[in-house]
Amino acid sequence: MLTSSARSPLLKSRNEYIARIPAAKPKASRLINEGALGNLLAFYLEGWAEVNLAKILAATAPGYRFCDPFVGTFLRRTVHAYFDLLQSRFSRGGAIGQADLAIFLHGPTDALSRGDELQFYREAPRLGLTGISKIKAGPRGVIAESVAYDLNLASDVLRRHGFE
Repeated sequence: MLTSSARSPLLKSRNEYIARIPAAKPKASRLINEGALGNLLAFYLEGWAEVNLAKILAATAPGYRFCDPFVGTFLRRTVHAYFDLLQSRFSRGGAIGQADLAIFLHGPTDALSRGDELQFYREAPRLGLTGISKIKAGPRGVIAESVAYDLNLASDVLRRHGFE
């Protein structure tokens, strides 16, 4: 169900995405541009934009954890449940398709965290959600992602759809 081949207009190719990353703090720039890791990170971002679970998981490390404070914490083997929960709760207001769950991660931002953690602007435009994601990456791929929403917008949207 979550293997759409549609490509986001924002992420045309992994190499193009990596080339568009703005100059950042030296440590983060080095992390992103390290061949395989840069490719895995770009693959991960494309997976979220395409709602492609296989692509997301292919770019994650074995101990991957995803934390969304309104939905829950998911491990690599349970992250599919995140999309299932979003789809079921947002469909209460009417049918939504897989493309409606697309999440675009822009960045990394200039406000980068330490070492191997990068901060991205996060938006799910068809769901009305914006915020930030902190992504921790290692040599085997993305290790963890945590989400923080712009609560002025998100709390009302999420509460209306049963997330509390």
